[in-house]
Amino acid sequence: MDTIDTIIIGGGVVGLAVGARLSNDGREVVVVERHDGFGRETSSRNSEVIHAGLYYPSGTLKAGLCVQGNRMLYELCARHGIPHRKTGKLIVGNTPQERAKIHHLLKQGAANGVAGLRLLTKKEIAALEPAVQADEGLFSSETGIIDTHQLMAFFQHEIEARNGIVSYQCAATAIERTQQGYRVTLLDADRQTTELGCACVVNAAGLSADAVSAIAGMDVDACGYRIHPCKGEYFSVSPRHKGALSHLVYPAPTPISLGVHAVLKLDGSLKFGPNAFYVEILDYDVDPAHQREFFEQASCFFPFLKYEDLSPDMSGIRPKLQREDEDFRDFIIRDESDKGLPGFINLVGIESPGLTSAPAIADYVAGILNGK
Repeated sequence: MDTIDTIIIGGGVVGLAVGARLSNDGREVVVVERHDGFGRETSSRNSEVIHAGLYYPSGTLKAGLCVQGNRMLYELCARHGIPHRKTGKLIVGNTPQERAKIHHLLKQGAANGVAGLRLLTKKEIAALEPAVQADEGLFSSETGIIDTHQLMAFFQHEIEARNGIVSYQCAATAIERTQQGYRVTLLDADRQTTELGCACVVNAAGLSADAVSAIAGMDVDACGYRIHPCKGEYFSVSPRHKGALSHLVYPAPTPISLGVHAVLKLDGSLKFGPNAFYVEILDYDVDPAHQREFFEQASCFFPFLKYEDLSPDMSGIRPKLQREDEDFRDFIIRDESDKGLPGFINLVGIESPGLTSAPAIADYVAGILNGK
């Protein structure tokens, strides 16, 4: 049985970021991904937004890693030519309840150390975004957009440049504790199995992170690691409105999502999404019947929009830890030594702001493995 230093399970943006960071530390890394390429699930089915860190309770991993990851991502993109743009974001409200949420976000963002936040009046909103109709807004200058595909390709290149391996169509089916670390059984596309020994395992399996924890011997319900998939759909906007907005525009957030917002692409095209609803079956179809809901929510702030401007685009599924009736749940990033699994690093519930946080999560995992 061949033996290496670290196996990372999951080839999304977080798994690849961790692989690049650990490879840079001189560790021998293998990333295994059950799909035929990187980021086939959550990492490639999102708004591709670089968040600033204002939504999350102070002192949580989501807050700290998002603020840190925001700075790291902009530096990384500038240094390596990864396509991105610091667009800025406008969070808008019309009702007293929406405006109260905006004021709360200003306080929360300030407590989290988010730079570039300021309240805008109706007149200031109209000057910044003439196509938007809102009574009050919060502007975040540090929010932006990124080409997630190019980011993941960069991380893969970093791994392979340091003699690491990224193996696709390769699923982890068993994880056993050994005297030297772990024996991981891998199933390839030809249904052939291979055993690989390692000192450390990093579980970055996203929607399957609870299943990976389970095959390592954990009771995921007792640990609070059960994933509750939450689907979000997007509707694209007619090309005739390309260039209608120059900033990301969001409503006040809901308890389970950041709300149906105007999503800008790097090419200037526009779409709206995502909505949020819990699912048991994982499929990526967009229900055309939701077009009315999207139009009614979006037209409150975007009077230029016509019903026929919308068409089904794509969907994504968030690996949420919180149930529909539960409050905020933070990222789980921890060494499972207290469960008899030293060197097994769990990354569970890595939903938004996981993309923004990816390089900071990688540093956090490296710190755990290096005993810092």
